[in-house]
Amino acid sequence: MTTVIQETPLLLTERQASKLLNCCERTVARMRQAGEISYVKLRGAIRYSRADLLAFIESESKTSNPTNTKEETPGA
Repeated sequence: MTTVIQETPLLLTERQASKLLNCCERTVARMRQAGEISYVKLRGAIRYSRADLLAFIESESKTSNPTNTKEETPGA
């Protein structure tokens, strides 16, 4: 009996990257073209490093400042 271990691929297609980022494939392509996310080109096929995408998510993560909850009023 053979045990099959399904591993997450190191390189993702545009579709897989879009699912990881929870956006459409076109958004991933635009982010790549704008230089926001890195990619690998293998014989013309564009792939995205899972580690790079996770690092991108981490770098874009924002935290709220709970000590400054007062909202500014325009013109005040």
